[in-house]
Amino acid sequence: TFSFDLELPYSHEAWRGRIRASAAVGAVLAPDAVARLDADLAARLAGWPEVLQLPHRVWGLIARAPAKNLGTDSPPRH
Repeated sequence: TFSFDLELPYSHEAWRGRIRASAAVGAVLAPDAVARLDADLAARLAGWPEVLQLPHRVWGLIARAPAKNLGTDSPPRH
């Protein structure tokens, strides 16, 4: 496994879109609740720079398929 941190730039509109599309918001809340949350977030972001540098952590896993049984008497492992 590995991970690294980076900062990604988001405009206010792009960040609001990401929040609206998230599983905890757009997929769960009623449309009027999403609109209220979006308006509140827009008001809160108004005091911040237009381009936000937001921290993200990237995590990865590298895996390989098990080696094929090459003539041994034991069954392949799954």
